[in-house]
Amino acid sequence: MIDVSILIVCYKSRDLILQCLRGVYLYTSGCTFEVLLLDCSNDGTVDLVKSEFPQVRVIDNCLNLGFGKGNNLLAKHATGEFLVLLNPDVIVNDNAIVELFRTAVALPHAGAVGGRARLPDGSRDPGSRQTVPTVRRLMIAAVGGAKLLNGALPENAREAAEVETLSGAFMLVRADAWREADGFDTSFFMYSEELDLCHRLRRQGRGIVMTPCAEVVHLVGGGQAQNPQRIQLLTTARMHFFRKYWNLPRTWLAGTVLWTHGFVRVLLGTIGGPLLGWDRACRLRQAYAGIVFQPQTWWGGFSRAHRE
Repeated sequence: MIDVSILIVCYKSRDLILQCLRGVYLYTSGCTFEVLLLDCSNDGTVDLVKSEFPQVRVIDNCLNLGFGKGNNLLAKHATGEFLVLLNPDVIVNDNAIVELFRTAVALPHAGAVGGRARLPDGSRDPGSRQTVPTVRRLMIAAVGGAKLLNGALPENAREAAEVETLSGAFMLVRADAWREADGFDTSFFMYSEELDLCHRLRRQGRGIVMTPCAEVVHLVGGGQAQNPQRIQLLTTARMHFFRKYWNLPRTWLAGTVLWTHGFVRVLLGTIGGPLLGWDRACRLRQAYAGIVFQPQTWWGGFSRAHRE
């Protein structure tokens, strides 16, 4: 059996995928591994990968399956004892993948192991600082206190430790734990899949662990962190998670807080030009306009039609 199967689901990633794969093959040493790739956009990524990295196992696909369903399909073809989920916009600069593997071997109770992801400017990627959401935490984020919510290891941590959840952009899952959990819940089209998976793994009695020894650079959607479509999907995914696990009154309260989160940013983008700069203010307003003015598009979570 191969030690690690690296799963990469691409969507319009032609400009990013070669950099990702170069890092994987250049720096990953100390375990046996395979790379499986699925392209959900038909933008030429497959032809490019086959030309530059013929050793990659490309799984045929002609539909946009979304992150969760795409990884579930790749996992069915994987032969590794461990699965590493890797976004195509992640840059591997050192032996980070093997560090995840070594941590998982050393801590057999861990169902999933993640590392640190940083943005290109060296700051911590918010996705690798996630906490399990509560109404109180949503309120803190809505008024600009998101940076106070840190679910990651401290910067000075030297050893792996348990955390609340991990980022799906760069995480390892034991293949047997993945199968027991039946992989990602495919009712999530994109985002919060890893939050849901970590929640279910913990219910199985498995640990969720982060190691400070594994670091990558995450470009976060190709540098489009405030892309309106991305914000829309993030918000929809959160509501989908709340509707799955929370009662109706708590879910409605959470939805109201998410709307307020968007309203604060639209307001700031409208009147905050002198403070933020007009270009930045305009981008902020556009990013959250759909959340504020079209709540019906995200309030119900992912619809069946969207998922299929």
